[in-house]
Amino acid sequence: MTTPAPTWQMPTEPTGPAPGVRFAGHGARLGAYILDAILVGIVTSVLLMIIMIPLFSSLWGIAITSDGEISGVDTGAMAASVGLLILGGLVISVFGLLYFPFFWTRGGATPGMKVAGIRVVNDRDGSPIGWGTALLRLVGWWVSAAVFYIGFAWILVDSRRRGWHDLIAGTCVIASR
Repeated sequence: MTTPAPTWQMPTEPTGPAPGVRFAGHGARLGAYILDAILVGIVTSVLLMIIMIPLFSSLWGIAITSDGEISGVDTGAMAASVGLLILGGLVISVFGLLYFPFFWTRGGATPGMKVAGIRVVNDRDGSPIGWGTALLRLVGWWVSAAVFYIGFAWILVDSRRRGWHDLIAGTCVIASR
């Protein structure tokens, strides 16, 4: 009696956190991050230029005399410019830190993720994430990047396409369309 030759079967697609839900593709995740990085870069550059204008304008009339003294200094304008520089630096830092967690808690997707058609959800039940989880995921990003970016490369080997930041926060990224 001969046994039939085994036939090749296509591997099954990894199932998502719920029936009918697919994990986000690698390209979509990378593209979304690149779009968000460009957006954050543009906003912080514009804010930095706005902050620097008063500082440079207060320095415009300064001259150093031949005996080494500084003339034409408006100390009030200089102090205000330095204060604005410090305040602006804090605003830019807070914006850069809270950009991703803010959008993750507001519908699960940053503007780049919306364009890519993906969103982040809780890994257990697919529910939206809160501030605690979003901040933990942000800390996980730093951990993922700290070890030669292996935490991000982990997305390529994990069956559910999770990076270390997803594993730390208990999240996963799914396709939203």
